[in-house]
Amino acid sequence: MGIDKLETVRKLLAKADGAATPAEAETYTSKAVELMARHGIDEALLAASRPGLDEVAACRIPVADPYSAGKARLLAWTASALRCRAVLHQRPGGRVSAVTVFGFAADRARAVVPVALGLALVLLGHRAVAIALDRHASLGRLYDLSHALAVAPASTDVVGSLLRQSADLLHAPYVEVVLRGLGPEPQVWVLRDREADKGPGPASRALTTLPFPAAPGTLRALRRGDGAAAAAFLAARGLREALVLTLHIDDQVSGHLLVARYPGSDRAFGGRDRRLLETVANHGSVALRNGRLIERLHFEARHDELTGLPNRLSFRRLLEDAAAGPDETFAVMVLDFDGFKAVNDTLGHQAGDELLRVLAGRFVGAVGDDAVVTRLGGDEFAVLARGCADAVAARALAARLLKAFDAPVDVAGTRLRVGGSLGVALAPEHGTSASDLLRHADVAMYAAKSGAGGARLYSDDLSTASLDGVRLAAELRDAVESDGFDVVAQPIVDLETGAIHSVEVLARWHHPELGPIAPEEFFAAAERSNQTAALSMRILDRALRAARDWHLAGRPVRVGVNLAARWLGDPSLPEQIGAALARHGVPADLLSLELTETAVIADPRRTAGTLTRLRELGVHLSVDDFGTGYSSLTYLSRLPVDQMKIDKSFVQRLSGSARDRAVVRSIVDLGRNLGLDVVAEGVTARETSGVLREMGCRLAQGFLFAEPVPVAHVPRLFDEHGVVPRALPGPSTPLPRRPVQATVLPPAPEYVV
Repeated sequence: MGIDKLETVRKLLAKADGAATPAEAETYTSKAVELMARHGIDEALLAASRPGLDEVAACRIPVADPYSAGKARLLAWTASALRCRAVLHQRPGGRVSAVTVFGFAADRARAVVPVALGLALVLLGHRAVAIALDRHASLGRLYDLSHALAVAPASTDVVGSLLRQSADLLHAPYVEVVLRGLGPEPQVWVLRDREADKGPGPASRALTTLPFPAAPGTLRALRRGDGAAAAAFLAARGLREALVLTLHIDDQVSGHLLVARYPGSDRAFGGRDRRLLETVANHGSVALRNGRLIERLHFEARHDELTGLPNRLSFRRLLEDAAAGPDETFAVMVLDFDGFKAVNDTLGHQAGDELLRVLAGRFVGAVGDDAVVTRLGGDEFAVLARGCADAVAARALAARLLKAFDAPVDVAGTRLRVGGSLGVALAPEHGTSASDLLRHADVAMYAAKSGAGGARLYSDDLSTASLDGVRLAAELRDAVESDGFDVVAQPIVDLETGAIHSVEVLARWHHPELGPIAPEEFFAAAERSNQTAALSMRILDRALRAARDWHLAGRPVRVGVNLAARWLGDPSLPEQIGAALARHGVPADLLSLELTETAVIADPRRTAGTLTRLRELGVHLSVDDFGTGYSSLTYLSRLPVDQMKIDKSFVQRLSGSARDRAVVRSIVDLGRNLGLDVVAEGVTARETSGVLREMGCRLAQGFLFAEPVPVAHVPRLFDEHGVVPRALPGPSTPLPRRPVQATVLPPAPEYVV
């Protein structure tokens, strides 16, 4: 029988092997037997290999003697091959890969060696195919692992993919991952028989303690015969042997990956399994590291770096979730520090940061599990209290929060005390949307801050006042730009002679619709809308213009101008004042700048430097409303001031209060001992004037002498009362040595409530 005929027999048998039904297989098998019988084949040897089984199924078929027996043997073999194929088809990549036919002539002895050689080649060839297919499947699973780890959004998802793919790649019924550093206790995940058996959950010491030194990247094969520690380690899991690889994710997280087979398994882990495990572990470690980085970035995007509290973005989402709930009642609170800027300016931002951290911790402790504390930015915090159903509960929580300010904070060797202002809005009473509730809590907080501090519950009248403030700030800008302010002047007189010593220039604003606006009201609007410097410069220009006119008329009278605290904090203030004096041609001796105690104490170091430079110009400096601010006697002796003005609240009670009389006498004595001029403000009665003269107070100001009048009417007062003689200063005005600079201020933001 020729090779071509033998090949035809092989193809017929292969078709029989691939037949869909036994009847179809019998048809092809019968044709093969008939063909072999016609060509004198006494006997045939059939072989088929199955990938992954590493074996060859063989069958000797007597073809011609007797024919029926040979055919029956062949049909039985074919049916066996079909059954094997059906089983293999249930496995990925499983199939009967080839059918080989050897024909034997009558001389069988000569065919033994070729047949044996052929069988060996078939076995080796198909074993190579099986190995290649298995490796291809492993590469596919590694690709699947890489893809699964790449799309895993969190560390727990990464571990789950690592468990499943390790079990598939290494044909391991038991896989374990233990990680330390993800929380207070080590965490363990276990996959047993391809089903999650445990995790994530706390790991016992028996699971986390390895029976060998746990250096990063160590791969160790453990067997029960490797010692008592290894035997106990495996016995705790019910295992016979295991491959253990230590993991090092980052500086905080480490652990191990373990794969194992149960006792009774006939296949041990080999070198290829070790390499696969290392590859899987490397992929998993990188994915876990990336996952932790993503989680950290996600955390940082929603939390404040300084305090660790949720930030504005997190608070907004929490508030929106709460507002979306049906019929839910809760409270929104906005908390702002009082006096925090002074801490930053005097002790530095490091001290301010430490103060924020300490107080943030106190806030969290004050609310406990009843609310969530967040930091909106700067010294502003927000609280979402979902357990507050009414105003009573909200006020109780607000009181606990404000109590956090009671104890001083030790920062940089200094015991600091700051206050707080807190606004509260209730849902749904004060709003149902997140934006309305936050805005209303903010309005209530500013109302508390403008008063005596503490806590304030939102009400509709606060919102109306806030809207008026928005309007006032917008129209204030137009008034400043168009010089729409008026100035009035009130004289300061010598109590001995009645002559005018100097004149204080005051700003007035008559709104076209709202009428006269109180100075403290429009200065507060200017402060919030960043227009303080521009407004103050307008007033200064008007005062210097009047002083120049009086000077040219032969009456060199000093003018006093109030210096706003924010303008005092501008480092370029001396250059601005010097430029204004030069622009109007007014000697520096004819200008007095009045500042409050509070402005001085807010930042004494910077204030002292600015005031010294102003005094070097020749400008006079006066402390206004003395006695109403902080106890600034220490700073008063160090600052280059030459006048102090006693607040009218003490002066107007001189006749009826012995205590106030003692206070005024002490201030007068203090000023005289420091070499300062002392001015009594708010004098309205002659009796008060007489008492002040007896105490030695030389200067006074008040309605008793003159009410504030338009600047154009001041010369008439000069004619009526006379002017304290003053040597005419020279025409030149000393200017600072430093070059004059324009005011450097940030862009004026819109007024936001």
